[in-house]
Amino acid sequence: MRNFQDFNVPNDNDIAVCEINGRVQCMNADYANVAHFTKSVENHPKIHITRDQLHATTSGDEGKALFLPVDVSFLNQLTQVYYEQGPIEALHLAKSHRQFVISQGANLLLNIFKFVQKIQLVLNPNIRYSGPTLISKLGQTRDWQNSTIRFISWHPYCTKLAIVTCDDSVRIFSSESNYSPLLRCKQQKNITCVAWRPLSNTEIAVAHEDGVIIWNIDPNSLVSRPSISNAIILQRLEHRPIMSIAWSPKGDKLVSVAACDNTILVWDPELDRTSSLKRPGGFGQVLVKWSPTGESFVTCSDGIVFRVWDYRTWECERWTILSGRVQSACWSNCGTNLLFAPSTEPIIYGVIVKSELIFANDVESSSSQALPMFDVSKTDLEGVMVGGLVQCMETDPRGKHLAVMFQDTNVIAVFSIVKQPGLQIIPSSLVMGLAEEKPSSISFQQNFTAGACLTIGWSSGRIQYYPIIYTDLSNSLSGNPPANVSLYKSFNSSHF
Repeated sequence: MRNFQDFNVPNDNDIAVCEINGRVQCMNADYANVAHFTKSVENHPKIHITRDQLHATTSGDEGKALFLPVDVSFLNQLTQVYYEQGPIEALHLAKSHRQFVISQGANLLLNIFKFVQKIQLVLNPNIRYSGPTLISKLGQTRDWQNSTIRFISWHPYCTKLAIVTCDDSVRIFSSESNYSPLLRCKQQKNITCVAWRPLSNTEIAVAHEDGVIIWNIDPNSLVSRPSISNAIILQRLEHRPIMSIAWSPKGDKLVSVAACDNTILVWDPELDRTSSLKRPGGFGQVLVKWSPTGESFVTCSDGIVFRVWDYRTWECERWTILSGRVQSACWSNCGTNLLFAPSTEPIIYGVIVKSELIFANDVESSSSQALPMFDVSKTDLEGVMVGGLVQCMETDPRGKHLAVMFQDTNVIAVFSIVKQPGLQIIPSSLVMGLAEEKPSSISFQQNFTAGACLTIGWSSGRIQYYPIIYTDLSNSLSGNPPANVSLYKSFNSSHF
């Protein structure tokens, strides 16, 4: 099994800025500019989101200090607390009432609630944690609570991307327009991920702690803050916090999974109808990824179980890992290969999913074992720490490259994927940020015609484009390389 010793490390103070025809191009970190090598991303939006650009988050109680206290009847106080803080706080208020019947009745109801809560904790320990705690612990974003950039999603058909920031806003950037819509509303709290709707130019689903909001962004409008009145709100009381969503390739179904709910919901957004898929194994679900072919999708629980579902029959193949849970998973472009990484082991595994076998009635004819593909144990390469437990993995739309972000190290590993004669991942390049930067989120551009374009959200709020060019269309390397540039050949010099 391969390991990080097969990677080449850039020279001191150099960072990789792109890859062209299997050759990694590096520059000094102080002068790094991908435009020296290729013009393929020169029209991409330049994005650097600083803390000054973020909206202040408020609790909703700041305005109360502007008003003088007045005498309010107990019933009005109880009603106000119920609507603002929920039934439990209302019962605590009723418990302090002077009338014996009201206080003892409220106390009895609180004791019943505590008893029911203890039973629920035994059945599902996840409910003891708050939504932000679960999202930070089980999500794909590194250091979710402190990251300026929490998620990146590219539009499938045009050079447009959505950036989720820590102020619970979604900012849309496009190379075709300076118009940047801002999606923000009070219902949208603790966003986990977003997903553009296939076969649509304007719709995007935003998953947050309490549900999913599908926004419709009019490209002809100049309104910077689209109204929530144009959005579809999908919500179920027990289905929270939403950890992951995925559209079917036809855009007619949306699958969502939640950390405190073992039920997988399949939404028909326009009709607000849901179908539920439920199988034992784990207390909740943390990840869903639809295959590019649309025939199947994978769901990962917060336990040792993950499943591959057949969209045509809604039957599933159950898989288990030795310990922990599946931290991240991604499909090949043909939908027959699944790569995943567990939360307790620094190894990337591969599964060959063949629809005629994996959903066959004869269990013995199905694939039965995941194969270890690459050892990503933490390694010191010439003074640079790389690897460790995986945080997130993504493949490009052509299925030729794999990008891996780690939990404890700041270098992103990029691999080439080979499918013949057998599935292999081959070291390609190591991508580092500037000083003190840590990667928060990664994503591949969906419509990049020159090859593949890895997009990285760094902890500083900077968005970096790392293009992988199959043929250098700009011919920028026809002459001598610019100053402060160093070149080194990657382990894999061919593309498939």
